[in-house]
Amino acid sequence: MESAFLSDISHIILRDLKVVAEEVQATPEDKLWIVLPGVTNSVGTLAFHLCGNLRHFIGALLACDGYVRNREEEFIKKELSKHELLHVIESTILAIDSAFEKIDDSVLDQPMPEPPLQHTGRTVRFFLIQLSCHLSRHTGQINYLRRMLH
Repeated sequence: MESAFLSDISHIILRDLKVVAEEVQATPEDKLWIVLPGVTNSVGTLAFHLCGNLRHFIGALLACDGYVRNREEEFIKKELSKHELLHVIESTILAIDSAFEKIDDSVLDQPMPEPPLQHTGRTVRFFLIQLSCHLSRHTGQINYLRRMLH
């Protein structure tokens, strides 16, 4: 049986990924990849990065789904069409939903495999919370950038 924690964290992450898709949908196509003065990333870059981040840590490392991440590529100006980026987000939603079905409660208090150095020794439970916070922070940035671009 799935723990309440896994059910809750998967709900939050999937919900917030859908919000990222809504923000991308609401961003004009010609402004999706614009980097505003004083800002590091575009709406498109942040959305693409969030997908790679979640696919890597949840899909590849926890659910062993075979995803291979190229983190540096997440920050190269891609200029995918809105349709292509929305497809990446939808694929991520499906992959993360499937991954959570494979994650067993017994791993929650074990060390997170291959975490970034600053999270060495943290548990899977902690890292799932961290991933949710990272997603939330960037989702807020995406929302703000989208509104600034209108």
